[in-house]
Amino acid sequence: MKKPLQLASVLAIGALALTACAATPDGGPNGEETYSVTMAMGSGDTYTAEWWGWLAADNLGYYDDLGVDVNFVAAGGSGAALEQVIAGNADAGNPSAPAFGEAALVGLPVVNIFTYSSGAIFGIFVPESEGITDIAGLKGANIGISEVGGGEVAFLEAALRAEGIDPITDVKLIPIGDGGPETLAALDKGSVNAYSTAYNDIFALQTAGINLLDLTPSVYNTFPARGIITTQDTLASNAEGLKRLAKGTAMGMYFCLQNTDACLDMMKGALPAAFEENADGVSQGQLRFDLSLKQVNPADLNLMGAHDVAGTQEFLDLIRSTSPDYTEVEAKSVLNSDFLEYANDFDRASVESDAKAYVLQNG
Repeated sequence: MKKPLQLASVLAIGALALTACAATPDGGPNGEETYSVTMAMGSGDTYTAEWWGWLAADNLGYYDDLGVDVNFVAAGGSGAALEQVIAGNADAGNPSAPAFGEAALVGLPVVNIFTYSSGAIFGIFVPESEGITDIAGLKGANIGISEVGGGEVAFLEAALRAEGIDPITDVKLIPIGDGGPETLAALDKGSVNAYSTAYNDIFALQTAGINLLDLTPSVYNTFPARGIITTQDTLASNAEGLKRLAKGTAMGMYFCLQNTDACLDMMKGALPAAFEENADGVSQGQLRFDLSLKQVNPADLNLMGAHDVAGTQEFLDLIRSTSPDYTEVEAKSVLNSDFLEYANDFDRASVESDAKAYVLQNG
């Protein structure tokens, strides 16, 4: 998500009457119960290079085996995905943590039932030629941002304040776009000394040959990145479908962590354009996939999807500090762990066997 959700529009969406999304089980081909779940994906594509847990579970038939029919729908972005969830048009979604956090802070009934990934979504970067090696060195700098109101601004301002730098008087924030030609021109000309944006935008610059140092504070790595987000109403009406979605996702993640090459291969098949290499043999897809191996890899393989309550609380408090319209929210109230034991109760040896047997298909 680039731009914070507009408070008025979010509240308007929250006022909509929620509609049930296939909470009633259908009969499967062998007479077993089959549940349906619509999952709104926060991108213009159904998958991106870090969403391999969901892709693998779908490709390998893990959801089908669990009796849940998961319909992945590209929503166009995190804000749009969250709107579909809140409106009841989707059972769940994977909006970025800032979108989820903002919704929680304006009182919408959102809940995270499975933390898929953790780590910084936004970062702070400087060209190697600037000679700046830490946040403190940014005092007096011109700092590029994607746009006024971009999601990275709250994180940037918090990092600056932590070093005693006033983000209003001690630096100048300049909109330079999200990794496209405008951004390249600003960095090449030296119009900005640093750039704060989403990591996805940085990958575009890296493939264009721009060398950047990452100054993002390490504490941001404790923050949630994406999860399986739903509402309290849908949680009550389609609990069985959601818990099976969580288990299938855990199985897909486990498969990929046993054979990363297999899931890279799946991603290349699903998103061939993202893996087109530049003259140096580097692709945006590969860079995103490499980062995801750190962000999706859970602290405990036996408890995939577990929430970092302290990290989530710090994250929510940081966002709340940026607007008087936000109310205080306890992380525990928007994190649900009821399905995690079930999600992790699967035959790991069988999944490991699947991982070993996978045959690469996309080079």
